[in-house]
Amino acid sequence: MDAPSPSPRRALPRRWLPRSFYARAALILIVPIVTLQLAVAVMFLQRHYEDVTIQMTSNMTREIELVRRMPDLAAQLGIDPVPPPVTTRIRWWDLSARAMRRRLETSFDDLSTVDTVSERKTVLLGFTDGTGLRFPRNAVSAANPHQLLVLMVAVAVLMTAVSFLFMRGQIRPIRRLAHAAEAFGRGQDPDYRPSGATEVRAAGMAFLDMRQRIERHIEQRTLLLSGVSHDLRTPLTRMKLELSMMDSDEAGALTGDVEAMERIIDTFLDFARESASDERAAVDVRDIVQEGVDMAAPGRGIAVAGPSVTSDVLPDGLRRAVANLVSNALRYGGDVRVGVQVSDAAIVIAVEDDGPGIAPADREEAMRPFARLDAARSNTAGNVGLGLSIVRDVARAHGGALRLGTSDLGGLKAEIVVPR
Repeated sequence: MDAPSPSPRRALPRRWLPRSFYARAALILIVPIVTLQLAVAVMFLQRHYEDVTIQMTSNMTREIELVRRMPDLAAQLGIDPVPPPVTTRIRWWDLSARAMRRRLETSFDDLSTVDTVSERKTVLLGFTDGTGLRFPRNAVSAANPHQLLVLMVAVAVLMTAVSFLFMRGQIRPIRRLAHAAEAFGRGQDPDYRPSGATEVRAAGMAFLDMRQRIERHIEQRTLLLSGVSHDLRTPLTRMKLELSMMDSDEAGALTGDVEAMERIIDTFLDFARESASDERAAVDVRDIVQEGVDMAAPGRGIAVAGPSVTSDVLPDGLRRAVANLVSNALRYGGDVRVGVQVSDAAIVIAVEDDGPGIAPADREEAMRPFARLDAARSNTAGNVGLGLSIVRDVARAHGGALRLGTSDLGGLKAEIVVPR
């Protein structure tokens, strides 16, 4: 019998952690400092506020007993007989006064009131026999005990501020790397130089190497596509000349096939030419979409719905992408609707038709190069299966995506999402 497979390890919830690296690093920095400060404060309060106060109060109780037995010694011991305080008054944050009171109550059963508020830096005691005593506060607790706490907090705040400034300088190269990677994903080529710690520099160099490899791959693919398509024009031209001199029904069918091949080659060359020469520019996206619609459907009067919006895009690529979508919509449907939607995060260009659409299970396959879902459909129209693939490449060059869905018209709805 097969051994049971181990259950996958469940990830611990981390919803309480901040999202940014800077905030997490600050948390890693602050938590140990605060924990250390609390530990030192507790130890200081325990040893200084309580133990020292109790020890000094124990010594003071002996002098109080002598004064209560022999009042003549009061002046020599620094203890003054006074009227007893009416009520016990101790501030809630005065820990040493509370420790002193507990120790005095243990030594004197007839102690009734303790007042450390009425007179500054003075302790007033009242007894059940109606007598009272007054003595300096520094006789039972250390002078200025808060100075250590204030110094500790001040040094902690100063060092934390210095650490934050240092940490911000260390995180800045990581942010620059993230921004460069994000801009490259949108099709931009930002100026980036690795900096920072050794690990960050290594990541930056790896990013630059990756960017160069991707750019070389795109350039080689474009050159190969352009070269092959250009070389095919010469034999196709000879075939057209030979077919033009033939008078037969077969020659007419072959001529249609050659023309379809020419349209396929034109698609290759247009895609290669636009990919190589297209540069980003701030243009009105709706105008570019309208130009793409007019290029694919001249004279059809298809108007683009939606607001005008200026954005930094690749004009030729976006125009070609819209033209491809509109051409597909007209090929498989009769009613075509084109619109532009604008939000704070993205611009969405939607092309809808009333054709048969694409099943959800086939939509990813439809966006792959040279994919034709209807294998029985004739290719005489020049349908090489690059239309949606080119559109997706254009969308990815903008850092966006191509989404396929179901239109309200009943057919396919293709959306080009371009980040703003």
